[in-house]
Amino acid sequence: MGASGPNRVSDPAELLDGAAWGRRLGLEVLVIAALCALVGLLLSEGRLPWTISAGTAHLLLTLAAAAVGAGSAILAVIASRLLADPAPGWIAAALVVYCVILLPWATVAPTDTLAMAERVARLVLYGTAVLLLVLSIWSPRRLGWWGGWVLAGIGGLLALGSLWLPVGPALRAAVDGPVPTVLVLVGWAAAALACVVDGVGARNLPWLRLGVGLAVLAGAQLYRIVAAVPGSGGNLAFAGLRLLGLLIVLAGLAHVVARALAALRLEQWEQQEELAATSLEMERVGELAAERDHELRNGLAGLAGITHLLDPDVAGTDHEPLKHAVLAELGRLHRILDRAGADPGEADSAEPVADYLVEPVLAGLVMLRRTGRDDVHLRVQAGLRAHGHPAILAQVVTNLLANCDRHAPGATVTVTAARHGDRIAVSVRDEGPGLPPAAAGEVFERGRRDPHAGGSGLGLHISRRLITGEGGTLELRTVDRPHGCQATVTVPVADTQAAAGALIAPSGAHAQP
Repeated sequence: MGASGPNRVSDPAELLDGAAWGRRLGLEVLVIAALCALVGLLLSEGRLPWTISAGTAHLLLTLAAAAVGAGSAILAVIASRLLADPAPGWIAAALVVYCVILLPWATVAPTDTLAMAERVARLVLYGTAVLLLVLSIWSPRRLGWWGGWVLAGIGGLLALGSLWLPVGPALRAAVDGPVPTVLVLVGWAAAALACVVDGVGARNLPWLRLGVGLAVLAGAQLYRIVAAVPGSGGNLAFAGLRLLGLLIVLAGLAHVVARALAALRLEQWEQQEELAATSLEMERVGELAAERDHELRNGLAGLAGITHLLDPDVAGTDHEPLKHAVLAELGRLHRILDRAGADPGEADSAEPVADYLVEPVLAGLVMLRRTGRDDVHLRVQAGLRAHGHPAILAQVVTNLLANCDRHAPGATVTVTAARHGDRIAVSVRDEGPGLPPAAAGEVFERGRRDPHAGGSGLGLHISRRLITGEGGTLELRTVDRPHGCQATVTVPVADTQAAAGALIAPSGAHAQP
């Protein structure tokens, strides 16, 4: 046909192996041949199974063929648009000219009752239908599926104009001879051969059925020429075979449309899956961006302690430890920025797991948060060594200190660390209002926040996720004596952890005895 390609290839369920395909093809041909023989046997020589005249039967068969051909034309147009293939569109135009115009015309006005000019017009329409069928084999893609309808319109105008043309002896001889029948025979046979070749080559059962249907139509024309039975018997068998051929064409085109719709639904489903995946990815990227911004804001809030370096009244002994704390926090923030689009904790969790001292991590964070005030205190058990990533512990404690600033502004905050069995517990305790009633189980949900205190509702959610990845825990509860909120972080103790010692206040932090 016009263009063999992906649109003609059958779906995987129909891509059978050679032997199975051969059996399927043989069965299809055998069934259709049996149907043709049955129709020819029932309708030849006037043997009718119904108590109606041969003329009435011929009329009914012709009208039925016209209706089936019109339905086939509609399906062919749909197939052409769905497959983006112009060939079915040209077949549709040929079916319309032959089945919608010529067959009803032949029923209303038989050929032997027409004037010569009308018979010429009918011959022009036959030629138009044949030309459309032939062009459907090599359909001009530049004209598209609508090119056949333009040609059909031109043929109709020529047929209408031929009603006023003078008819000479040569044209009269052509019209009275077998030219119209031979033209239709050649057109159906050529289109049938092309469809069958395409269907067999691509193992495409719907296209093969279309070709076989056109072949039955060509066989019906050949039967009328060869049989040449006087009266209505031969014409009745021809009409029955013509209807059978159009029914097979209709079945083939219906199968083509069904397959095209199934492929379209599959494509839409795949597109919906891709859109859903893209939407989830965009949502994830948005969440990661919000979390990264949250971590950066908390880190920058902690860096407010750098103003302590600019205070000329501060003792010089604090300058060097604070400088190291600022540089450490800047390094952590840089690592977050370097992994833009990734989980804020991945930049740290990607580093090798190692043992680290807990006191320097906490001392630097407390020093940055104090910013010249005496309401942040640190108590760390001597020699504590944890196993994991120090930057993750720093990030979690930074978030907890930021929560203290937000929910308990101006309240005293105490950070402690001690060993309990195979765990190191880091506690951040404020002397603020504590947790809202019945909120302990909800504070770790993403987006859960106090509308009066502000914030994004991400800090505790991120912190629990990060510390859980470390093999630790994070809990929040309201405490008394004095009243406030206490967050407790546990991390695995290092294998080389020294025995527990006395609580100490590290350099640069104010100890609370």
